[in-house]
Amino acid sequence: YDYLMYSGYGVLAYLWAEMAEVAQRKLEEGTTEEAFYTAKLQTARFYFKRMLPRAKAHADAMISGADNLMDIPEEHFAF
Repeated sequence: YDYLMYSGYGVLAYLWAEMAEVAQRKLEEGTTEEAFYTAKLQTARFYFKRMLPRAKAHADAMISGADNLMDIPEEHFAF
């Protein structure tokens, strides 16, 4: 689960960086769709500021090992 979530956040970060780069270039070149590209940049900022930091918790969980999970006795799963 943690690896999947971590990977997803990373892939989306890459995609948002790509979209933000295109949006910035379009705004600098001049476009009739200024609101659209401005919204892309604002959404990218939101993702990097609010969503991407969640990846750290998943990374921490991945590297923490499974000792605490394996400490649960097998009989505790049969209720």
